[in-house]
Amino acid sequence: MELASLPNGLELYTESPTEAEYLYKEMYEHGCYDSISLPDDPFVLDVGANIGMFSLYTKQRYPKARIMAFEPIPVTRGILERNIALHGLTDIQVEGHALGAETEADVVFTHYPRLPGNSTRYPEQKQLQIDVCLRLYPDDDTIEQHQGYEVTVPVDRLSRRLPADTRVDLLKVDVEGAEYEVLLGIDPEDWARIDRIILEVQDLDGRLDRINGFLAGKGYRTETMPSPMVEEEILTFLVTAVREGL
Repeated sequence: MELASLPNGLELYTESPTEAEYLYKEMYEHGCYDSISLPDDPFVLDVGANIGMFSLYTKQRYPKARIMAFEPIPVTRGILERNIALHGLTDIQVEGHALGAETEADVVFTHYPRLPGNSTRYPEQKQLQIDVCLRLYPDDDTIEQHQGYEVTVPVDRLSRRLPADTRVDLLKVDVEGAEYEVLLGIDPEDWARIDRIILEVQDLDGRLDRINGFLAGKGYRTETMPSPMVEEEILTFLVTAVREGL
């Protein structure tokens, strides 16, 4: 772990300064999460919080925001908590569970120290990304970047973690292949209190259409755009969903 300095002077602890700068450019320069406006004091779920870049970005835009940040990988969660303390952030609750369709006690995830934001329950789904990067950037150390180790984490359903009677202004999901499962972990009665959703989705096996159709069936209007910093061949998109009537 080291303290990375980013182009705007922002400092964050990270295992990978290269990835931290990538996240910075994604949010601060490309504005990939700027398409949704929130109330002045939003309640936000940061599912796949990683080192806390999105939570910090949200608190800078909405200082009164209350955030639940879900990060299951132990080493990454420790860095997340350290970044929260570094910036004196308040009203952020860190949760150590991964989220999925069912409650499970011991689930194997793969953590990539050089690409911690890519850590995943489904490492086999990284093969397309590896193949594209090897072809486009043969001089990069792509194989080494995707060398990881296994960790065992608990998985819970989102509805079991939601505070009672709290409206969710934004549900952000970036969980490397488990997005649909996160949505399946929401009880029917809880959908009515989730106003906005933004997900990163890799379109493998028709996943993008499945998620868009699922959200439309729950009463959301959706928009899809390519993820701005991912190679087109990797098939990664941002899906924004807003409840009809907002």
